[in-house]
Formats: sequence, structure tokens, C-alpha cells
Amino acid sequence: MHEQKLKYLLKTLLIAIRIYCWFRQKKNKERLLAAFLLTPALFMLIPSYTFGLTLLQSFLFQAMLVYGLLSVIWIIKHHYRLAGINFIIYFLLLVKISGPINKTYRIDQGEETLKVLQFNVLSVNDKYTETIDRVIELAPDFVSFQEVSHQWAEVLVTCLAQDYPYYKVVEHEDQGQGIAVFSKYPLQDVEEIHVTATANITGKILVGDEAINFLALHTKSPTTKLKWHNRNNHLKWAEDYVKEQPGEFLVLGDFNTVPWDNRMLSFQSSTELTDSRKKLTPTYPTWNPFVAQIPIDYILHSKGIGCDSLDAVRITSDHKAIMGSFLVAGR
Repeated sequence: MHEQKLKYLLKTLLIAIRIYCWFRQKKNKERLLAAFLLTPALFMLIPSYTFGLTLLQSFLFQAMLVYGLLSVIWIIKHHYRLAGINFIIYFLLLVKISGPINKTYRIDQGEETLKVLQFNVLSVNDKYTETIDRVIELAPDFVSFQEVSHQWAEVLVTCLAQDYPYYKVVEHEDQGQGIAVFSKYPLQDVEEIHVTATANITGKILVGDEAINFLALHTKSPTTKLKWHNRNNHLKWAEDYVKEQPGEFLVLGDFNTVPWDNRMLSFQSSTELTDSRKKLTPTYPTWNPFVAQIPIDYILHSKGIGCDSLDAVRITSDHKAIMGSFLVAGR
């Protein structure tokens, strides 16, 4: 019995020595580190069907930068296997991020220009004068605002009604869910619709003889699983609404999701709407540097509308505004 225990002890010791020697080899250390780095990458590359994956994959751009930086570091340190693996991950993340972004300029759809501004003002933001002055300076033709509190509703109507005589303001018991649209062009069939405890504004913008459908929305931030389901249900309603309406469409607002999110990809595929982005154009949060921001604000357009340009604009909120120049037939 004693000999058998000694035999097992020696075998265990031999296995431990082999494992130690394996870890001592440089190439095996690289293999282990490569496997460690691959694990989070796999979770970031698979489709975002769950709440946890959605939150994780909101930061794909930042993860891509980290893997790109690591590939450079490993090259400098002559760890070429690790550099290759990290570069492959970097490239796959780049493909996933850039895939939904429309990089082509479509400027042959019409002769009428429509400048559109999308801005989440932040309900507790009290920089009213600075905000209004900046909006007037930018001179958009149509503006969509989110997080319109009672105070913001009063300020927007008082200060913008002269330049934007066509408007609709919807206040909400939740100050963060108020919403408003202001237009220099006549609005038609304007309606407020409440879905999943959020306010939406629908209607038509009359540009020349053409009536362009619009839907302005603000989904709830998916900070919990329940709110994640709420946001997804809101987007599903918006998807069904757009598909039911004939004619050209603009859908704009704070979607609280990134372009590569599976729910967002499904929304665009089903409605055949195009994101106006020509590049990443992150919008939130403004207190972070560019590399730590994510794109969650959108102006989506249908195929009969051309987007000449889209840029992010820093105003006063925790969101950047985005402003696009669009071409429509106008007849």
C-alpha cells in the first residue's frame, strides 16, 4: 500500500514537472496568452442575441483599438504568433464595425436639399441660450429633439417658433422621454404615438410637392435586461410602422444601440433604411474622449433620399448632435 502511494506521488510529481517545463517554453507561453486573448474576442464577434452580449459589443470599437495596439506591441517584442492572432482579431472587429456603415455618397436622388439635425438635449441640461444659439447658427431645416423636459419644451417653443413655425412638442411624465420636432417646411399628418412608455412623433415633411414620412423616437437605455427587452420591442414597433407606410422615409432619434447590434441590423434590413453615417461618428458620452465614445444617435433614410454628408456636432449635452444634408426630389 505504501509503495502504491509512493508511485502515485512520483507520477503526480512527474506531471507537475512536465507542466512546469511546458510553461517555461516561450512558444507555449505565447499559445496560452493567445488562447486567453481569443476568448473575449469570440464573445465580441458572435451575433448579439442576448442582453450581456449587447452590452459587451457596444464597445467593439474600443476593443478593436486594443487588439490593434497589442499586435504592434507583440511585433516590437518579436512575438510574431501573438501579433498575427491579435491582428486577425483586429481585422475581424474592423469588418464587423464598418460593415453596417454606408461609406458611399448617394447625391443623385434629387435637387431639393434638406438639412436635418438630431439632438438629445439632456433633460437636466440648463444651457438653454447656448443650445438655442448653436441650433440657429447651424440652420437645419428640420430638427428632432429628445429628453425634452417641461423647461426645455417652453424654451424650444419660445425661441424657435419664429424660425421654425411648424413644430410638435410632446411632454412626458418621465422628463427623459419628452420629444419634439421643429421644421421650416410645412408638416402634415403629425401625430404622437406612445409605445413601451415612450413618446414618438410621426408625420410628413412637405418639401416642394413631395411629402416625406418621418418618425422621431427615443428608445430607453438598455441598462437592465427588462429595459433591453423594452428597447427591442420599441424598435420592432418602429420597424412595423415604417414598413406599413408608403413613400420615402426619415427615421431619426436616440436609438440607444450601436450600428452593429443585431437588433439594429435587423431593423435596417427589414425596413431597407440606410444609416446616414459615412464613418463611425460616435455621439455618446461627450465627457469621454473620442476613442471612448459610441454611436447611438441616428438619421436613417430610405432609398429615394440621397445623403450628401453627415457629421457630429458638439453642442451642450452628454450627446453630440448629428446633422446631415439630404437630397430629395421635391416633386
